[in-house]
Amino acid sequence: MSTSKSVPSAPARHMAPLYAAGFTTAFGAHGIAANLGGFSNDAVTSLLVLGGLLALYDGAEVLLKPVFGTLADKIGARPVLLGGLIAFAAASALYVVADSPGWLWAARLGQGAAASAFSPSASALVARLNPTAKHGRAFGSYGFHKSIGYTLGPLLGGVLVWAGGLRLLFMVLAALGAAVAVWAALAVPAV
Repeated sequence: MSTSKSVPSAPARHMAPLYAAGFTTAFGAHGIAANLGGFSNDAVTSLLVLGGLLALYDGAEVLLKPVFGTLADKIGARPVLLGGLIAFAAASALYVVADSPGWLWAARLGQGAAASAFSPSASALVARLNPTAKHGRAFGSYGFHKSIGYTLGPLLGGVLVWAGGLRLLFMVLAALGAAVAVWAALAVPAV
């Protein structure tokens, strides 16, 4: 047992927007994925088309996370986090204003690309804001909030699609991305 003083974790006011960013990417990915198949006959015409729409988001993340992670190392994680959240909100709003099958593809690609920026940046900030001795708890909390997004995405997404269609779900995601961006801009320090 160590006799040294315990090192404090980062203040909750700094961490909460990062946890919200983790929730946002998971909620966006699974909220829409779970509801694409039954919402419209004109956009999802086959299982192949459905698979393509699902792969766009995750495929963009696979390809672009290393790029945005490197960018975060070069210019700082905070600007990449904020840019990614703003881009996520914009990509979500794109489908709200341009409700057509082609724009659905563009919106999903944009959401995935944007998530590939803010997801690793949020993780980097979780690490930078917390001492090494507190990384387990900090990343556990980040993963917890992301898992809530994965869990609630299909459920709340289904309620939103039932209540107002897929456009309502995209509208909520646009508002969520914008709100988390503003919150992070106000609360997350540059480290």
